[in-house]
Amino acid sequence: MSPNRTRDEDTGQFDEKHSSNRYLEAVDRLEPTTTGEVADELDCHRNTARRHLEKLADAGEIEKIERSGAFLWTTN
Repeated sequence: MSPNRTRDEDTGQFDEKHSSNRYLEAVDRLEPTTTGEVADELDCHRNTARRHLEKLADAGEIEKIERSGAFLWTTN
């Protein structure tokens, strides 16, 4: 286990390394950006970045754009 991450005693799930706000800030700074670029920026796994970015898109905080079979993320 990473020293920066802790587990919730009740659920056993890891606490998030970065808040959703950090992902939003990364998209704003890098836009238009890919999932991989956000993952690199925040030093997290690509799947973790994608999960957070999808949640932000579902909430209407960012936009997911498909281009040539790839996805780009941008702020609204």
